[in-house]
Parts: sequence; structure tokens; C-alpha cells
Amino acid sequence: MLFPVLALACSAAQGAAPEPPENTAQQHDDAAAPAGSTGAKSFVDAESYFTSSAELDAWYGLLRELYDDFDVVCGDTFCEGDFSNYKPLRLRCSVEEHAGTIGSCVWILAASREEIEPSTGDVEVDARTFPCEMPIVPETTVTALVDALSAPSGRAINAALPGTDSSLYDGLVECL
Repeated sequence: MLFPVLALACSAAQGAAPEPPENTAQQHDDAAAPAGSTGAKSFVDAESYFTSSAELDAWYGLLRELYDDFDVVCGDTFCEGDFSNYKPLRLRCSVEEHAGTIGSCVWILAASREEIEPSTGDVEVDARTFPCEMPIVPETTVTALVDALSAPSGRAINAALPGTDSSLYDGLVECL
């Protein structure tokens, strides 16, 4: 949870909770585009979509839980084989700013393997990033996603995504 946690940690270190975007008049239940628009969809980052402190706290809490869950499941699954040091960099979801539906969610991970060249002492590095598209059903709202993954039963990474039997873990298995 590199980037979102750092933003949260920096806010906490300064003694302030993350601030909602300045435009707090946004309505999440607005299914239609604003009057006078061409009907074109406009997407924002999930963390920009949320406007209340409670929503932001839920989002950042979910991200923390997912990154912790990844660390737990990694050792028994993905973190074996060619790359054994996967690290989650960021989970990013696009949200249609008026309807609140998810366009897509991508979990970006990084991994590397290193070898020492005995004759030269050089360290040869094979570093890669893995953008893993998560199996989100079309028309899923970001609030439904947060609610489903925040349910108290088990790990968030294994929770069924809204409208499907798939989980974020399943998306990682497909990707990695």
C-alpha cells in the first residue's frame, strides 16, 4: 500500500485526517449526467470520488486491509517461483463521477529477482511490474465494492466481489 498509505500517513503525521475534495456538493446517487452535459461519462480516481470523512476512512481502511491480506497469502501462493518478493504498489479504481459505478480496478504489483555475477561481483536485476485487472462486474458501484470487501467474514482479498463469485485474489491468480 505504497502511495495511498503514504498520503494517509503524511496526513496523520501532520495531525490531520485526509481531507475530502473541495467540491463536497457531489451527489453519489445521481444516475444521470448533469443538465446541459452531452451525456459523456467522466471518471475519477476512487479516492477523489469519496466526499465524507467516513467514506475516505472506509476506503483507506479497506486498502490497508487488502495490503495486509496480500502479505499473508503471498507466501503460500504467488511468492514462489521466478519472483518471490512481490509487493503491492497501488490499487487504483476509476469511478464514474455521477453514477458511482466502477470503470475498472487495477492492482499494480512489483517483483524482482537478483543474481550475483561471481566473476565480476555485479548484481543482475530483473525487475518487473504487474498491472493486474480486477474482475469487477460492469455497473458495480464503488460503495457496493467497499461494503462487500469490508464485511467482517474472513479476509477482504478473498471476499466475493459484488455480482460474482470471484474475488480480488482470483484476479491476482489470473494475473500472476
